[in-house]
Parts: sequence; C-alpha cells; structure tokens
Amino acid sequence: MNPTIKHSDILGQPLDVGDAVVFPSSNSMYVGTITKLNPKMVKVKRVGSSSRGWEQNKYPTDLAKVSGAEVTMYLLKQSK
Repeated sequence: MNPTIKHSDILGQPLDVGDAVVFPSSNSMYVGTITKLNPKMVKVKRVGSSSRGWEQNKYPTDLAKVSGAEVTMYLLKQSK
C-alpha cells in the first residue's frame, strides 16, 4: 500500500492535482496546473502551451500556488 503523497509550495500551501501554480523554466515564469504528484516531485503542465504534452517535473519548493479572479480569467483565456 502506498502512503498518501503530500507536498507544499514555497509558501507552505498544500498542493493537490488540478491546482494552478506559477513556476520558473528557462529564465521565464509560467502558469500551469498540477497533473500528478510524485514521491519527490510534482508534474506540471504549462497552460496554453502550443506543444502537445508539454509537462515538466518540478520540486514543490519551485512552485507557488495561485488563485483569484485574475488567475481564473488567465486560465480561461489560455485554455484550448
């Protein structure tokens, strides 16, 4: 039996699948959603990415969970 995987972002907020987060990649910041929780890392899919299947594994401390009206609007505009 696998124990439940729990991760927290850089601010100590708990992370779950489907949460909106911001993360760094190649000297840029991106908005993405969590698709999977791995034992040591979190798999994140960039929102609005033109590449099919664009996902990266990131350490939980590299992520910041975001929420609010601005994020919801951004997610709606960028989703395909």
